[in-house]
Amino acid sequence: MAQREDDDVAHKRAVQQCQTSQGTCLSALSRPPRPSSSENSDIASVFTDVTCDSLKTTKFKRQLTPDSDPTDIQVKRPRVDKPALRKHERFWLADGNAVIELDGIRFRVHQSWIAKHSKRIAAILPDKGKQGGRLEEITLDFSGALKAIDLEALLLFYENPGDYRDYIETPTLMSLIRAATMLGFDSDRVWLVRELEALWPSNLGELFVNPQPRIDAPEVAALARTCDIDALLKPAFYDMARVPGFGLNRLDESGQISRADVLRLVRMREYLSGMWSQVAAHEDPTFVCQNFGDALCSNGEGPASMSENTEEKPALCPTASASMVNKCLSATARCDAWVRLVHHSDIFARYRYDPLRGLAALTNIAWTDDWCKDCQEKRKADWGIMQRSIWEKVGDYLWEI
Repeated sequence: MAQREDDDVAHKRAVQQCQTSQGTCLSALSRPPRPSSSENSDIASVFTDVTCDSLKTTKFKRQLTPDSDPTDIQVKRPRVDKPALRKHERFWLADGNAVIELDGIRFRVHQSWIAKHSKRIAAILPDKGKQGGRLEEITLDFSGALKAIDLEALLLFYENPGDYRDYIETPTLMSLIRAATMLGFDSDRVWLVRELEALWPSNLGELFVNPQPRIDAPEVAALARTCDIDALLKPAFYDMARVPGFGLNRLDESGQISRADVLRLVRMREYLSGMWSQVAAHEDPTFVCQNFGDALCSNGEGPASMSENTEEKPALCPTASASMVNKCLSATARCDAWVRLVHHSDIFARYRYDPLRGLAALTNIAWTDDWCKDCQEKRKADWGIMQRSIWEKVGDYLWEI
């Protein structure tokens, strides 16, 4: 018993020394004091209060989220950090002083190179260094307007311009145009746009060089809208109107065309289909041969009058036998011939949304003697006029609201 009392005295002295020098540090002692009976009741009451409060808190939380699982309350979701930016393997120049961050990639180039080709950026660059002072590193923000692949293409182009002298692939050419436009490289943009326009001619006479719709039409249309290249819109939109879904599944989210342009495409396709049906669905039953009147006797003022007896055939001039040879056959015969030449040959179905090439196909048909030579030439001329009218109307659809 005496030994135990000595231990308690020594323990109290250690507690007093610890509180004096370092504050309360009961946890640092290996043997806490034994609580008395009164102390036990106090601790028990505190423990009960804390436990009740804890139960009340837990119950309150469960009432807020009755469907939640208790284990879910304690799980902490890991914080999702943005991916770290990485330096471009090739175009992070050790002596560069202009940083451009695009799509998680950092480029570092020379301010002098940018200022040389872009007056717009040169105007906003700091003046320090123009008198020989050292230029401080700056960061240029082109996010949202420019892609990393576009800037990379432009840097590769300036690094080895000779590689692009003879031919530039269309995707690369479009990247160069985007980068030159966004950075304000105006002098280079002019000839780059000219190169792309040569691949997408807006002249009706050159339109038939590519008989099949080009799959990159949606990308070209989006580029034309973004970079204000109006000459590309007509051929690109016309090719889009020819294919199912307008080919929009090829575009990523950043390259999608506007909802207004989609509506324009819908209206354009309806117009093209309607014009083709009007021309090619059947032979026009109201068509009258040009030589029909010439084959009949005339009093010098117009076609010969029909006999009062409707069953009698019209009287022919003595010299009309030669003209009869160069006259269209009956409407029934022409309608049957039209079905054979246009429908059975699949011309009508093939050019359902492409009346421009459809009219060209009609012009080149080996027409039979069901139509006279004069009427064949006239109809070909009429179809040429219709082609020009359709092409002009396509341009109107591009700006309708």
